[in-house]
Order: sequence, then structure tokens, then C-alpha cells
Amino acid sequence: MPRLLLALPLALVLPTAARPDEAADLKDRVLKAAARDPAGIQKFKLFTLKAKGKSRVTGTETPADFDLAAIYPGKLKATWEFGAGAGKQFVTMCASDDRGWRQGTNFPPTDLSVEELNDFRSDAYGLFASTLLPLTEKETKVSLGGRAKVGEDPVVSLKLVRRPYPEVTLSFDEKTLLLRKMGYRSRENGRLMLKEMVYSNHQTVGGLALPATQTTYVDGGEKFTWTEMTFAFPDNLNIKTFEKP
Repeated sequence: MPRLLLALPLALVLPTAARPDEAADLKDRVLKAAARDPAGIQKFKLFTLKAKGKSRVTGTETPADFDLAAIYPGKLKATWEFGAGAGKQFVTMCASDDRGWRQGTNFPPTDLSVEELNDFRSDAYGLFASTLLPLTEKETKVSLGGRAKVGEDPVVSLKLVRRPYPEVTLSFDEKTLLLRKMGYRSRENGRLMLKEMVYSNHQTVGGLALPATQTTYVDGGEKFTWTEMTFAFPDNLNIKTFEKP
């Protein structure tokens, strides 16, 4: 940098940075918008989700179902079912602390390698971030992520940083402050990909504002659209749910 610039006041050289309290203020406001009682977000430490919709994973649109069970932060089991009738197929992925496995219609239960487990943990963290639960923990570093649009709706964003997980961007409707989009990068098949989920049609269930629809994109391509989403918060989950068959 030229010495002349070094002599100028910093306010003329550097862009104005957001104050830390601005991010903290937005964080507090989105948490209040998401939960009537701030403690309600803690329900996501143990939850299940069932969804119905369509898949474009193979390039052809097919009916799809999704079934998820999660115990924050280390256990998550997800099953996708594709097609209908006799041609219906499934894939299950599971992480249980320091172990993981997968199973599908065409392959038996198989342990995940260390690399595969770490990749799936990144996806699991992205999903947990969408519940806003990590926003309630001091280990998560939060900063402003700027303004943009989801469709025609203006949104304001927060960036979440927490090692060893990927950086996650959460975007909230400027008016309602409800979550409209979540994005992060993680590896799949050895390649780093941008993964985004867009949420809409929020409904209040048990004091929580929950999306009823969601569309998942990978590197900009639509992969899943869930049009029926049902969350549940049981008192406990059988630990055998996460054991390899």
C-alpha cells in the first residue's frame, strides 16, 4: 500500500465494519421470532422429521419420502425413499458419535470411512444449524452476512463459524425474521459442493415457527422438494435407532 494511504485516517481507508452487537442483536431477534419461549429452541436437541415430496436426484422427477431422527450434536439418522410400488428404493445414512454407516436397496449395511463420516457430519451440522440451536451456544461465532433476496423476498443473513464444521449462512426474512435459506459447502463423492435449503410456509407448532415446505439444491440444481413436513419432539429416542442393522 502506498505510504500516502498509510497516513490517511483509517476511516477513509477501511470499509465500515459491522459492530459485534449488530450480529448479536439480529441473533436475538431471529431466535425470538422462531420460538415463543426462547427455551423452545432447545427442543431440537432431540427431534424427528417426516416429509413427503419429490426427488430429482437421478435427473427424473419421482415421488420421495424422508425420515430423520436426531440427537444433538452427535447422532443423526436419515432415510430417503424414492419411487413408488415395487420399484421403490431407499438409502439410509447414519452418524452416531465417532461411527457411521449407510445402507440401501442395492447394498448392505456398511461402515463409513473416517473421511465419509466427517463429510456426513458436515451435512448433519448444516441441518442442526437450520434449527437455530447452534445460535444459542457460545462456541458458535456469529457475524452479519449481508442482505440478499430469496425469490422476491428481501432477507438478512448471519454467518455461523464453529470448528471443525463448515461455515453456515442462515438467511432470514427481513419482515418476519423467519428462516428462509440455509447454505454451506461440504464434500460429496470427493468434491466440494454448495448445498442450500430454501424454506417457506412456516406454521406455529408447539410455540415454534416451523417450515412446512423445503427445497434442497446442490450446486444450484434442485434435488428435493418437500411439500409436507412434520416435526416431532419425543421425550426420548431409543438408542438402537442409530445402531447398524
